[in-house]
Amino acid sequence: MTHDYFFSEEHNAFRETMRKFVSKEIEPKIEEWEEAGCYDRSIFNRMGELGFLGLSYPLEYGGADADNRMSVVFWEELVRCGALGFPMSVMVQTDMATPSLNHAGNHEQKEKYLKGACSGELLIAIGMTEPNYGSDLANIETRATLEGDYYRVNGTKMFITNGTTANVINTLVRTGGPGYKGCSLLLIDADTPGFSVGKKLRKMGNLSSDTAELVFEDCLVPRGNLLGKEGEGFYALMAGLEKERQTTCALSYMAAQVALDESIKYAQERMQFKKPIISHQVIGHMIAEMAMDVEAMKRIFYHAAALYDAKIPCNKEVSMAKLFCTETALKVIDKAVQIHGGYGYMREYKVERLYRDIKLMTIGAGTSQIMKHVILREMGLRV
Repeated sequence: MTHDYFFSEEHNAFRETMRKFVSKEIEPKIEEWEEAGCYDRSIFNRMGELGFLGLSYPLEYGGADADNRMSVVFWEELVRCGALGFPMSVMVQTDMATPSLNHAGNHEQKEKYLKGACSGELLIAIGMTEPNYGSDLANIETRATLEGDYYRVNGTKMFITNGTTANVINTLVRTGGPGYKGCSLLLIDADTPGFSVGKKLRKMGNLSSDTAELVFEDCLVPRGNLLGKEGEGFYALMAGLEKERQTTCALSYMAAQVALDESIKYAQERMQFKKPIISHQVIGHMIAEMAMDVEAMKRIFYHAAALYDAKIPCNKEVSMAKLFCTETALKVIDKAVQIHGGYGYMREYKVERLYRDIKLMTIGAGTSQIMKHVILREMGLRV
């Protein structure tokens, strides 16, 4: 179901294009990618060819200069592939690793890196989390020391999506003293001597997306790869944080929508006590509750997305949507597995995969606990 009050004819036309693309070129490959633990790198080139990877970026750098609602359509339709891993890898490219580049990068950097990201020629990861620092990014330890025209980088990053396949890592480093003001962003090419993938990480879910530990050992990175000014890296990241958290909302409520659709289909076909299980009140009520929750998730998210489109400050609303969508999706997908019974525990059913995939959404892009902290702060109840 689409919401015509929120989307225009142009958005809906793009939805049809995306839906056909996902059905034809992504969904048939998901099982293969899940088994391999990574997508086929060529899919990014294909999506770049079709203009999918730069929807919100300027025409000058290969983007489409589209509004936020177009990105919403893009996110929603990607999830119809029935897995969250690959869509998450795409959203890292389009809406997590590149917003700070667009916000703080100079023309030369955008010409090389942003244009490459929009075309799919370059795959970009975002290097923030470290083995000892996740929510507490202000205290990262990866150090970049300026030596003439180069920064010497040493440190380790953890849980990096696209880490094994990325050409460039948009990396949060410490160039100054303690706290946020000592953090900067460096674009580090994967072929830089001293850079290596420490290991590819094995995960519970999101298997069609690669995740890695990255190691920097005396990497010499050109000074020209500094995004913006020294000490302003964290603020450049924050400029894209609302977009990143919106992607997590979309991943969550659309995973719940797919689980709901699968549950309705299964409940109409599965016979118990000589009638379809959807005829049993307990199952019917579960489905009604799931449908209500999916609608509520979309409503709170569309409100936040509309504020973002209107350039109205919406950190509180986006954080509320992120918290509500991720936690509610967990409940909806749990009910979907329950409706499927023993089959819901089997790998060949989509709900089993979604059950494993969805948990990460309450952790990534800010944990549920951090979201509550942000909401309280935005309400003026905590500094």
